[in-house]
Amino acid sequence: MQIIFLYFLAQRKIFRLLFLGEFFMNRIKLVGVNCDGSMRLWRGPEVKISVFASRHFDADDDCLLQWATEMGERHRCLVGTFHSKAEQRILEVALANGAFAVWLRGCSLPDCYSGPLWNAMAEGRLLVISCFHMKHHTRDTARYCTHLAAMCCRRHAYFLNDDDSLLAPCYRKAVSWRYDVQVFHEGA
Repeated sequence: MQIIFLYFLAQRKIFRLLFLGEFFMNRIKLVGVNCDGSMRLWRGPEVKISVFASRHFDADDDCLLQWATEMGERHRCLVGTFHSKAEQRILEVALANGAFAVWLRGCSLPDCYSGPLWNAMAEGRLLVISCFHMKHHTRDTARYCTHLAAMCCRRHAYFLNDDDSLLAPCYRKAVSWRYDVQVFHEGA
C-alpha cells in the first residue's frame, strides 16, 4: 500500500507528494561508482521494480516476454543486474516498449552500447552504474549488485528455477519484509 504524504510549503505555495514506496533509492548514496546515462533515474518519480531472473530461466518464455512488454507500456523503471540471458531479454523488450532502467554492473562500464541501449540512454531512459572497476564480474560482485538491486525497491519480480542459490536469499528476504513480490516459474 502506497502511503502518500501531502505537505504544503507556505512560502512558495507548492504542493508536493512523497511516495514512501519509491523513497528507498534516495536513501542509498552512490559514492565511488562510474555512471553512464541519466542520474535522474536514481531519484526520479518513476515506479521502480527490482528484476531478478535465474541464469537457467528460458529467455523466450511467454510470461517473461509478456511481463517485460507490460512494464514497458506502463513506463516502469526496472532495476537489476541484467546479467543472465533472461534478464537481458527483459531489458531489451522493456526498453523497446518504453520502460526506464537502472543497470547495476559488477564490473566496469562497457566500452560501447548496442543500438537499443544507446537509444534508451540518449532518450534519458537508461542509467548504467558500475559498482566495481574490473574487467569481469565475479560471483561476489554479482551477489553484491543483486543485493543492492533488492535494497533499492520495495517491488520485486522474480523469474526463478527451483535451484537458484544466488536469488533464493533475496527472494526469502523480500517475502519476510513483506515487499510486493511477483514470482514466475518457467512454463507457468
